[in-house]
Formats: sequence, structure tokens, C-alpha cells
Amino acid sequence: MNTTIKFFIAFAWLLVSAFAQELAPLAQSHRTASETLAGQHAAELARLRQPYLSALAAADLAATKAGNAPALRAIEQEREAVNGGKLRMEIPQALPRTLSPSRRALISAELRAAADADKRQKAVTSDYLQKLGVLQLKAARDPALAAQIADEKSRVLSGISGAITDLKSGLSGTKWRLFKGEGYDELSFGEDGKVNGNWKYEVTARDKVKVIWDKSSAMTLTLEKNGSSLSAGDKTWSLERN
Repeated sequence: MNTTIKFFIAFAWLLVSAFAQELAPLAQSHRTASETLAGQHAAELARLRQPYLSALAAADLAATKAGNAPALRAIEQEREAVNGGKLRMEIPQALPRTLSPSRRALISAELRAAADADKRQKAVTSDYLQKLGVLQLKAARDPALAAQIADEKSRVLSGISGAITDLKSGLSGTKWRLFKGEGYDELSFGEDGKVNGNWKYEVTARDKVKVIWDKSSAMTLTLEKNGSSLSAGDKTWSLERN
């Protein structure tokens, strides 16, 4: 092998190595930023929930003194729902109605916090994808690095960490919990085109998905403007984040 060929091989290896070294810190920076945002959101939710949890504690004490077993069970279930981020819009029947104002305030505050977290995550991810695009142009002659970049883009885009803008590309693989009305507690849209592993679904528009129960029965859900809710009549399901 002559000196010229050796030089070009060495130069190509150094170029690939440089690109690979540039990808790694970009990926780590995005992960760190996303984890930081997730931590901030978790801390904000804990802060927002504290007043209502305190109100539940006071209601628990009052119900205990009154020997109100149904209320105590409802309060315990409500506490679990708060801590698990699974509050429903409707207040449980056995829950003391004195809790309604602080409960409504918490639900509204959590919705605002989720929208803000989505906005921040979208900005972080958009910046990362732009940087990957620049690096992808540089790595056009390196199939291995191009494949790594493609994998990284796929990883980022497949994560359900923010609002969905198009059901055609964003619905598959998502889970939604019942937030309002009566219906299935959870809707899981599989990559196999089935809901909860049983019923077929079809995305008919950017913001419409049809769940087909059988040949004569179906339900059409509409993606709300917030990108985090699916509604059908008086029923609403909220997107479960990863």
C-alpha cells in the first residue's frame, strides 16, 4: 500500500472519528436536558399537589372522627390518584364536597404545567434535531455514522414526551387514560393497528381516529388542540407520557 493511500485511509478514519465524537456529546446533552426538564416538571407537580394533599389529610381526619368509612375509602383512593397523576375530572361521589375547590384548582394547575413542560421539551428536541441535521450533512460519505444518526433521530421521535400534532404519525404506540366521562379506563393504540389488543383502529385524519368495535359499531375520537387529549362526545382520554 503506497503512502498516498495510507494517508487518505488515515484521514478518512480521523474524519469519521471526529464526527462520531461530535455525535456522542450531542446525544448526551439532549438526554441530560430532557432529564432535567422531567425532574423540574416532577418537582413542580409535587409542589402543586401539596395543598390538595393537605386538604385530603384534613378531610381524612374529619371522616375518621365521624366514622365515615365510605368517605375514608374515597379519600384514600383520591390520594393514590393524586400521587399517581391519575385524577379524573369528575369528583368521586363519596368524596367530601368541601374538597371540590382545591381539587379543581389542582386539575387546572396540572394541565397548565403539562402544557408548559411540553413546550419546553419541544424546544429542546427541535434544537437537537437541527444539530443532528447539520451533522448528517457532514457525514454523508460515512454510512455507519449516518445510520447512527438515523437511529438517534428515531429514538428521539419515538419518545412520547410532548403533545401530538398528527395522529397519522404520532398515535401508534401511545396510551391514553380516561379523564372525563364513562368508558374504558385506558386506550392503548398498538403498532398492530389494534386498541387494547382487541379492536381495530383507523386514523382517518390528522386529528381523527376511529375505533371499530364490530361491523356495526364504532367510535370516532378527535385530537384536541392541546395535542394531549382525545375526545368523543362527553368522554375524554389524556395522553400518558413515557
